[in-house]
Amino acid sequence: MSGGHHDHLGHDEHSLEPIRYPRQNVVAVIDTAQQMEDAVNELTAGGFLESEIGIGSGADIADRMRETTGRSGFTAMAMRFSEALGVPNDESEVKARYEQAMRDGRFVVAVLAPTSERKRRALDILTLHGAHDAVYFGRFVIEKLQSGVDG
Repeated sequence: MSGGHHDHLGHDEHSLEPIRYPRQNVVAVIDTAQQMEDAVNELTAGGFLESEIGIGSGADIADRMRETTGRSGFTAMAMRFSEALGVPNDESEVKARYEQAMRDGRFVVAVLAPTSERKRRALDILTLHGAHDAVYFGRFVIEKLQSGVDG
């Protein structure tokens, strides 16, 4: 992995590209750089491409995440409106947890997993390397994940 921090979609920290909703991604928090590097190495050895793995850490990326809903059009407006009113929703709560993890110096790792098998495999590998707070971002639902392996 390169030395710079990346956002959850693998963009360079100075990229002007918007952060988007990580559809079909397993996303989890990993506490240390060593655990993160070990997880990424095992993911790539296990058939995931580097381009399918994103890592976010640091206040700059957390700030970029806070500034966007990751959505566009009417969905973005509805998300912003509910946030402004203080109406809780799963997506905002998950986003806030990941944002805080990055501010705390932990790593948010996202792995593209468009099939059930790849979702399970990504989760198992991440869990083996200490990942927690794992969710899967589906098209219409955010699914809280539990691995069958002990981390």
